[in-house]
Amino acid sequence: MNADGPRHVGIVLDGNRRWAKEHGLTASDGHRIGFGRIPQVLSWCEDNGIPLVTLWMLSTENLRRDAAEVEALMEIITAAVLQLSWAGRWRIRHLGEGDALPPHVAQAVRHAEQATASAPDTLTVNLAIAYGGRLEITSAVRRLMRGWAREGIPADEAAKQLTVEDLSRAISNGQPDPDLLIRTSGERRSSGFLLWGGVGAELWFTSAYWPDFTRQHLTQALTHYREAHRR
Repeated sequence: MNADGPRHVGIVLDGNRRWAKEHGLTASDGHRIGFGRIPQVLSWCEDNGIPLVTLWMLSTENLRRDAAEVEALMEIITAAVLQLSWAGRWRIRHLGEGDALPPHVAQAVRHAEQATASAPDTLTVNLAIAYGGRLEITSAVRRLMRGWAREGIPADEAAKQLTVEDLSRAISNGQPDPDLLIRTSGERRSSGFLLWGGVGAELWFTSAYWPDFTRQHLTQALTHYREAHRR
């Protein structure tokens, strides 16, 4: 790892549909081309010594889109996940609500996690699918509450015991908090991405749509991070 580089980079893969519209293509074409870029971008991250990358591929809000588009998007996401799994190059981990996914998509994600568990530890990739920042926090609180209930700890006593560190551990699952959040497509907001862990992260935005994201864009984001980190 580069000593002055980020340990954890989060990327919002935004702009597939707008890119497709500008190129006279369908939304599904945009998603297929955009998600097809993931291995190349991960290679660039690996070249820069980044040990952990989180990619926001599908929000819980996206699930409310037109049913036909969502169905096609699920197939594209499944193909992208399986492609990463077959490569066996990086360790895959899922972030999000697995219960919100169609069974075959959830199965593909589980397969990717299991198949890449013994992959080299140079880069771990979190795939945020059916993910929402507030939902991530809510799910972590529920896990803590269930754990206390199994131990027979009353709710009022559990409330007294709860600390910021407890919640951080429940959310992070041992991973470092994100240092740098990147969003493509010109939107200048986080939309709750890595809401808890990313509270202190540097933010970098680019007007480039995700299918047009280049190595130069990543370099610019990392330069921004290093300059801010030195300050």
